[in-house]
Amino acid sequence: MQIIEFTKMHGLGNDFVIIDRRSNKIEINENLIQKLSDRRTGAGCDQLITINNPESSNVDVSIDIFNPAGDKAEACGNGTRCVAKILFDENSEKETLKILSDAGTLIAKKAGDEISVNMGRMTTDWKKIPLSEEMDPLNIPIKVEGFDSGVAVNIGNPHVVFFGKSIENINLNQIGPKIEKHNFFPNKTNVEFIEILNSNTIKMKVWERGAGVTLACGSGACAAVYAGWKKKLIESSAEVQLERGSLHINIINEEAIMTGPAEISYNGNIQIK
Repeated sequence: MQIIEFTKMHGLGNDFVIIDRRSNKIEINENLIQKLSDRRTGAGCDQLITINNPESSNVDVSIDIFNPAGDKAEACGNGTRCVAKILFDENSEKETLKILSDAGTLIAKKAGDEISVNMGRMTTDWKKIPLSEEMDPLNIPIKVEGFDSGVAVNIGNPHVVFFGKSIENINLNQIGPKIEKHNFFPNKTNVEFIEILNSNTIKMKVWERGAGVTLACGSGACAAVYAGWKKKLIESSAEVQLERGSLHINIINEEAIMTGPAEISYNGNIQIK
């Protein structure tokens, strides 16, 4: 019997189980991920994240991000902020962190009571998203009633963003998995539905690839603002309103700076046979 300690955290309700592997090389396997992620028999989370010792002195830590089914995700903005909070709490003198993910090195900074993360360079290059065939990434021909054509974006992971007059009645559980697994997206995709309130404020609902409906998605918020800016629908700096609060996104030189809260729910442990 093995006892595994973890920290349960969330960013605006987008929740994570975080395991610190820097001093204890816990084996992360599909059974452990599924057990901890289960909301009935485990801690429950949208993703499980491990904090690992860096392989070089150029970064403070590396992280791995796992969806509940056991597959990996390249990037997670809310999760990165949660990891950054743990590290900032460990060392209050630090003002900046470099966190290596599969999407690259992410820079986290203190922003008052919140944390900002540079999510890196975004692109609408169809090969890098990737799309299965060449098409206009700003007008993906997927029809959703009440919404314009999709905008495909890569921010370390793939997204497709749809803009409409209202997001209140969108059935994410019905339409989300169909778009996630659409043949346009060979690596599947995250899906965002956006309602524009004004040039600096949008509302978002999200279907996360491999996780389903989540209360918030940091990379999705970045993708949404970038897509809206590219389509000349909103400014490059915008508030993204979600069910439990807001994220603030600034697009600077094609890079997304995301600022928002990160909170510890509790520390716990679980027994694994």
